[in-house]
Amino acid sequence: KSEWKKLAQCFLKAATMGESKMRELSKKGKDSINIDAWADFRLTAERFERQRVASESGLAFLFTEGALVDAIRTGKWVLLDEINLASSETLERLCGLLDDSQGSITLTEKGDAEAVCRHPDFRLFAAMNPATDAGKKDLPG
Repeated sequence: KSEWKKLAQCFLKAATMGESKMRELSKKGKDSINIDAWADFRLTAERFERQRVASESGLAFLFTEGALVDAIRTGKWVLLDEINLASSETLERLCGLLDDSQGSITLTEKGDAEAVCRHPDFRLFAAMNPATDAGKKDLPG
């Protein structure tokens, strides 16, 4: 475990030093095309450190955005079939997205405080089977 910690610290230090050097060269008017690459490396190193710390506690996961979030961002169409089988919590989360054309959704599971803004071309269609079918339920009023 201590070796991973040392590696993470080396990554962070190298990224910070590289980014700092590129900024210094940029101020002197020299070509610093790699400044974005060093900034990306620093962000990756910071994420690696967070994951390393999380893995020490025995609990580590990575949130991956799914098809719905992709559709919201890029303006695709989504069909939610048998929506009456969705939990009340899930339906509540969709309400903010459907309130108006400027609706958004916040991915609290990801740990973000920023809302995912709805693309103007995004469309959500929902279908359900009659509540009289076996095992079905009505949508909340």
